[in-house]
Amino acid sequence: MFDEAKIYQHIGEFVVSYQWLEDRIRQIGWVLQDPRRQNWPPKGLRTHRTEALIDEVENLFLEALPRCRLEPKLEADYRAQLPEYAKRFHDLRRARNRILHSAYIAFKAGHEIIGLMRSNPKLAFDSENRQPLYDEEMLTDKAFDRELIEIGQLAEFFNRCYVQLIQRPPLD
Repeated sequence: MFDEAKIYQHIGEFVVSYQWLEDRIRQIGWVLQDPRRQNWPPKGLRTHRTEALIDEVENLFLEALPRCRLEPKLEADYRAQLPEYAKRFHDLRRARNRILHSAYIAFKAGHEIIGLMRSNPKLAFDSENRQPLYDEEMLTDKAFDRELIEIGQLAEFFNRCYVQLIQRPPLD
């Protein structure tokens, strides 16, 4: 039996989890901007769009790493991993935009919803033959599982960054 409510629940879980992750990244930036928390909460990064936020936090983090007095191997690990996780966050950000800005079309039969389709109204064209490309998918109760798993992995990494900064803030 098709469970429309479960799909909408997954969308809600995705949105709330994504917002938590975005906030964690902003908090990392705040610790980097004011490690002694003298002007808390800081005013910086509040109005940054998510795309600019992750780029600035990545730059601030990499710049601050030497002042955190980490073991050389741990510092090298953060330097190697952060750009990859920032890229993955950008991919997730684009998935978020697709999910939130899509139309959701219910298919009914006998007054019951028997299917739900996500359709991105932003039209794209194939670069070779200029044919329209459609971003549509029929949704099931497994909808957005991949994105939720990705949020979990990103949350683990960025939370580690945050805790590391709390334990060894970049003090001069």
